[in-house]
Amino acid sequence: METDGDACQWTQSYLLGKMVPMKSATRVTSKGQVVIPKRVREQLHWSSGTQLGVEIMGDGAVRLMPLEIEDGIDLLYGCLKDLPRDPLADLEAEHQAEIEADERWQRRGR
Repeated sequence: METDGDACQWTQSYLLGKMVPMKSATRVTSKGQVVIPKRVREQLHWSSGTQLGVEIMGDGAVRLMPLEIEDGIDLLYGCLKDLPRDPLADLEAEHQAEIEADERWQRRGR
């Protein structure tokens, strides 16, 4: 494998069923943190806060995998916070309008 001054090596990364050549390197900080290069995060669609499982492989490599969220509702938590109006109040108003329309329909039928 070819190396350059930064001691980066061309590696083959498996992504969506294809081998993609990727040149990247990082280092472990004094706090034990590792920065995943931006290009890698973008290709894997990993954003800030993505929880990753860490697995030590037999050959000394480390595998990172996104953790699956146990409860699907966690994916939706907070998704309505930026709406201009209160969705619960809108739902209640819609329900009340349906009740009133049903009452008017029943009064006409008698």
